[in-house]
Amino acid sequence: MIDIKVLIRKIVPNYELDEQFNHKFITLLKSLKDKLNPIFNKYLVQGNLSEKHIETKSQKKVIIDLLTSGHFALISANSSKKKLKNLGINPIYLIVTGGPFFIEDYHLVNPNIPENALNGLKKKIDRLLGQLKNQNWNGKDLFFIYESSNTTDKLILKKLAQISKLINKEIKCIEINSWKDLDD
Repeated sequence: MIDIKVLIRKIVPNYELDEQFNHKFITLLKSLKDKLNPIFNKYLVQGNLSEKHIETKSQKKVIIDLLTSGHFALISANSSKKKLKNLGINPIYLIVTGGPFFIEDYHLVNPNIPENALNGLKKKIDRLLGQLKNQNWNGKDLFFIYESSNTTDKLILKKLAQISKLINKEIKCIEINSWKDLDD
């Protein structure tokens, strides 16, 4: 926070950031967010346009209520789907990415991924995108349920605005510390 304050003082009175200052400012904000999110998630129930954080104690109930009332969940792993099915969620309301949502993100997860694997993943991503685009979203919301420390979930989270734009539907988020938190 002090670094952010010092940076802001350097650009007073016009508050114009050049490319170097802008990069440093964004980096500092991301760092601050990473450090404060665990505190906010533990002690606050907070919602805004792009994220909805829910107290851990009530997460299970909120997720069940949302997904049994016709809303959909976007999740990154089949193991998460199994967990939600065990909570009584109809799998028809669960959309599993099975990894990152965009092909370029697979290179971040595995820089040595073979080209033939990328072709199969591209087809999978196209099917997933088709599933999302063809869904009638009237009266229904899409919630991205993600683990705060999961690498794949972080990659998807960074691209939610793109996904939202592709399907013309705002995607709401539910951050959980771990899928184990939803166990009884």
